[in-house]
Amino acid sequence: MKARLIASVAALAVVVAVLFLFLRAPGPDASARPAGELAPKRSSAPPRAPDPDLPWPARDPFRYVDEHRGGPGATTSPRPAPPASVVAAPAPSANPLRLIGLVRKGGSLKAAVSMWGETVVLGTGEESRGYRVLSIDDEGGVRLRGPDGSELMLPPSSF
Repeated sequence: MKARLIASVAALAVVVAVLFLFLRAPGPDASARPAGELAPKRSSAPPRAPDPDLPWPARDPFRYVDEHRGGPGATTSPRPAPPASVVAAPAPSANPLRLIGLVRKGGSLKAAVSMWGETVVLGTGEESRGYRVLSIDDEGGVRLRGPDGSELMLPPSSF
């Protein structure tokens, strides 16, 4: 019994030691520089003028063109914003009603109709916002009677 206890404690100590070493070891993406060492210092000298013989670009791609005009200390006036283009609003559709789809509910066929952006599920003979459903056909669409008495046919959706 005593031997098992000693063996268990020794095994636990080995596991803890291995875990400690594993967690302290640097990973594959770790820097080769020691943790206490700082990044190299950058010089505060002004940047050198580009050598015309080198194939480098003549301008600094990380600075705006306006910053280079007029030399140091020159102020530039901000550019005026381009005029905003006027976009015409889409014309409102002549018909605010649209057939979204057909639903089989409780053994009967019902139509899901969008009325001014609100979806309503109606069966034959039911009414919403003054529009009464006269007939529902799987292939033909939905026939409605409007509040003014005119009949309207909503074709099935194209998708």
